Amino acid sequence: MKFYELTPEKRRDYLISQGIDLDDIDEITLHELDSLSENVIGQLRFPVGVVQNLLVNGKSYLVPLATEEPSVVAAANHGASIFAKNGGVTAASKRTGIYGQITLQVDTKFDASELSQLFPIIIEQANSQFASLVKHGGGVRQIDLQQKDDLVMLRVLVDPAESMGANRVNSILEFIANKLATFPGVVDKLFAILSNYPSQFTKAQVELDVATVGGVKVAERIALLSKIGQNDPFRAVTNNKGIMNGVDAVLLATGNDARAVEVACGVWASEKGKYSSLSQWDVKDDKLIGSLTIPLAIGTVGGSINSRTDVKQSYRLLGQDITSSELANVIAAVGLANNLAALLAISTTGIQAGHMKLQAKNTVANLTATSREKEQVRQMMIDKKEYSLAAAEQFLRQIREGQ
Repeated sequence: MKFYELTPEKRRDYLISQGIDLDDIDEITLHELDSLSENVIGQLRFPVGVVQNLLVNGKSYLVPLATEEPSVVAAANHGASIFAKNGGVTAASKRTGIYGQITLQVDTKFDASELSQLFPIIIEQANSQFASLVKHGGGVRQIDLQQKDDLVMLRVLVDPAESMGANRVNSILEFIANKLATFPGVVDKLFAILSNYPSQFTKAQVELDVATVGGVKVAERIALLSKIGQNDPFRAVTNNKGIMNGVDAVLLATGNDARAVEVACGVWASEKGKYSSLSQWDVKDDKLIGSLTIPLAIGTVGGSINSRTDVKQSYRLLGQDITSSELANVIAAVGLANNLAALLAISTTGIQAGHMKLQAKNTVANLTATSREKEQVRQMMIDKKEYSLAAAEQFLRQIREGQ
């Protein structure tokens, strides 16, 4: 049998026979994971932290963040607390749909105008075929055509309703492409697949009293950093990484496709012809005004969301009735909170001091020591401002020699 045809236990047995040491995993969990992916042999765990009181459009949220980096959770909470003191975040999502592409190779018999006239019928047929999506408020919305020489490119806009929609959109595209295969002049169907090009956008905005960020000079420094990020790609990419720290953590916690959002945000950051910061901060009338617009093709149903108990916990935190638009608002708000916390740290104490204090917890986790000893070592690392593993081991020896 091929490796993928084996049971997960047999795969593990095979790898162990090759001299590979595998971590223990219980049988129930192993089979649950095997139903979600391919060639499953184990699991990788992420801690889930919580942002408390993220105030978005007047509603307070508990937001789960799946990340191994403690500074990401701390930054999101810091930013959220400042937002809450200023009335919270105003956010709005525009969920027009996901674009799909169908590309055909044609000959001289092909007539683009004749095919375009059939689009209303094709849309009706597709929506009839995928009636369950229409029932939930989605469906095919629009088809556009472009022709260049012997290539015809169709762009199909599909509203996925509350789901991420990738698999459903691809099925719709295949259905439409097969309908077009017999159209006069069509020689070949080259591909029919969704595009991850930005299409569903969410904008989050805040207006902060400068006193809540440390005064007007700090606010002006944040605005200056933002301006630099609009023009310097080296600064912009780091600024955006800070935003995506929070965005990705919520995407992972809610079972959404972080990879799709990442690539879309990369394209959007270059939308003006050069790579720039996704966020923008300005000072006006003693107010620090921040905004973030990012593409968020996400969902609250579909994919593996309904099949994963760990993801279901995230929705219990957020609220079981949360919609895709509402979740997108929350995600953008978290991204803006992380961004503010990072810019605030750079503008005042510097980013590294707080970051290393939090990373000290990760370092002491590698020590063979009691919980009490680890906490003592962590405190010594912070006091001495020495954060290496070698320093941690030295501090542990000092603690034990002193006992």
